[in-house]
Amino acid sequence: MTQILTQSAARNPFTPLVSQNMAASVSWAAMISKRLYFLPILLTLWAGTALAATPRAEYSVRWSPTQGGPDSASSTLHALGLHPGERSRHEVQYFEIVAPADVPAGFKPIMRKRTDGTDTQLTYKLRGADPLPASPRLAQWQCPLPSPNKRKDEADVTFMAADSVRKVYSRSCTYGTRDKTASVPAALQPRSTGCISTMTRIESGKLKVEQWQMADGSTLLEASRIDRDTPAALQRFRDEVVIQLLKQHIVPVDRSKSSIGGDCTR
Repeated sequence: MTQILTQSAARNPFTPLVSQNMAASVSWAAMISKRLYFLPILLTLWAGTALAATPRAEYSVRWSPTQGGPDSASSTLHALGLHPGERSRHEVQYFEIVAPADVPAGFKPIMRKRTDGTDTQLTYKLRGADPLPASPRLAQWQCPLPSPNKRKDEADVTFMAADSVRKVYSRSCTYGTRDKTASVPAALQPRSTGCISTMTRIESGKLKVEQWQMADGSTLLEASRIDRDTPAALQRFRDEVVIQLLKQHIVPVDRSKSSIGGDCTR
């Protein structure tokens, strides 16, 4: 066999070139194979970095129907051309608390209790105008609630007009239970503001529309959606929700739900 190949190579002057090319191809194939082996790892690392650098945001717009626009959650979805989905009703109460020692400078602690007749949710939130410090990370953060089963970092982006937004940053933890007697930890020295509101929520896809009946008898409506904190997501919410509601003559409100729901005097 060796003799035949040698004779064949002698008769064909291109054989050495073919052999060299085959060897080179094998070498390149091995090299590419090694590159492709690491490609999924590199892509995974890139994707993780991209997601970590692009946190989630809640985009919202709020209005009082006395100033114009839809006057209920149902009529809001109708104005947006959307079909109503899951509906829920909650009782919401805010508390004044003593700020824990680890609250970052510039952040305000917020304490909320939400019930729906079956489940009770206690939510502790920090909100501030600047991004949260790099440390501690969310997983290492000491939530003051007992055994929280949900925690999140989020940017809250509220539309004041078609081309005007207010952006704040928050970190929160929630303890959910079926125990109707669940209460705010005594260590926070909670004091009820005396303002108990009811909130009806209707979902349509990723959009949530909430109708708040405040303790003072007033009504507040909010349309919101969770998405990535990116210019593209901001533009989508503006075009698909805010612009459409502005055409219905809403006048955006420049106050948060916790601010309105926790102060009965305004």
